[in-house]
Amino acid sequence: MILLLHAEWIRFIRNPINLWVIGVFFMLLASSAIWSGLAASQFREQALQHLVKSASRQVQAGMHDAPGNNQHQHKESSALSVSNTAEPLRLATLGGLALSVRQADLSGTEINTSTRSRHTDGRNSDQLFNPLLRELGLLDFATILALLLPLTVIGLTYGLVQEDREKGIWSMVCAQMTRPWLLVFAALFVRLMLVLLPSIAASLLAFSLDSGATMQATLHWIAFITVFTGVWILVSGLFLLLPVSSGAAAVGMLGVWLIATFAVPAGLSWAANNHDPMPSRLTTIVDIRQLQEQSSKQRMELLSIWYQTHPDHPPSVPLQELPREIAAMPASLELDSKIRPLMFRFDSVRKAHFEFMERWSALSPGLATVLMADRLAGIDAARYAEHIQAVNQFEDQWRTFFVPRIMNNENLSAADYKKLPVFQSIAVSTDEKEWSVILKQLLSGAVLLLLLLVLRKKFGSP
Repeated sequence: MILLLHAEWIRFIRNPINLWVIGVFFMLLASSAIWSGLAASQFREQALQHLVKSASRQVQAGMHDAPGNNQHQHKESSALSVSNTAEPLRLATLGGLALSVRQADLSGTEINTSTRSRHTDGRNSDQLFNPLLRELGLLDFATILALLLPLTVIGLTYGLVQEDREKGIWSMVCAQMTRPWLLVFAALFVRLMLVLLPSIAASLLAFSLDSGATMQATLHWIAFITVFTGVWILVSGLFLLLPVSSGAAAVGMLGVWLIATFAVPAGLSWAANNHDPMPSRLTTIVDIRQLQEQSSKQRMELLSIWYQTHPDHPPSVPLQELPREIAAMPASLELDSKIRPLMFRFDSVRKAHFEFMERWSALSPGLATVLMADRLAGIDAARYAEHIQAVNQFEDQWRTFFVPRIMNNENLSAADYKKLPVFQSIAVSTDEKEWSVILKQLLSGAVLLLLLLVLRKKFGSP
């Protein structure tokens, strides 16, 4: 077997087209890796700057009552103004951000919270951009890999046996070898290593440029792309069994790539939406407008009810003379309590769709690559839904602290700043889900390998 591997290695490197294919493949992957790694590092640096600013404000607030600073104490601020100055709550990205950094930037990881409803407050809107130009930007490293690696395998493996049959060489090979399938397996193994090594090298380059990359994410990704490459090598090996021309084999492999990369994910998305239909955005907008109109009509009634249920916080002036922000506070809270479940339905359905497609990701290696990248980056729909739940809990704590003080039109003292609620980020998920995706692909590869071993003797037909 060693001699066969050596012979196939020499045969491979003596073909300049093979070297050009590997070289172009690595250059494209390396370019994407450099951009992704630097973009991920910049993304983390921006997040760190926000954390530093937030910590600086907290330190300054904690020094309000520091000894010896009585002459320079900060003026007390109203509870209403302070309640709207909370730092954006960020979804902490994980060690694989370089794999899916553009998706993280597109979906957004910051959420502004206050006593107002974040779902209807136009001042908390995201930046405006042209969605068409945004979609035509650079692809993530994981997406580039999922698209180019199968094409590289197809370009290096199609027609290995069919071309020799067409030239009459394969009959001589079968006559000289008792097990010609070993030669095919050796050729496939050489191509497996020569496609895998540039993929691993480019991946390590992306992780090395990402300041927040972790060894755990790196090992998970290398394990996945090893299985991913093996699956496509085995698919190409099965096509070598077909008694067709090399051109027909190439067309067939391209057809499998198109189906597995585009048709299957589209079908799974359709099935996921049938299983858990996505709520209508237009219907939700109409419902929100109706709720806003209803809460506006009930504003004074809700204001009176709030003071009746909180007798320890009586109004400082008659209700009709309260400032608009304070008078509208109970109606705003009531509105948000009805809007929040409507909006969370979208996150819940996205989570259900993600988990559905993850369960069936064995049918599409390309889809599994993208889902794996999102998992390792920490921006998958399941984790984002957990983040939204944590944000909602913090928002409730924030309002529990500020609303009574706002309704009393109080100012915050230095001691009050120390009691401000603190956001608890969601815990880092275990690697159980990541290994689940890898094992699904490994199972697919095992089935393909078993099928190739069962049919290996068909390589002996000239």
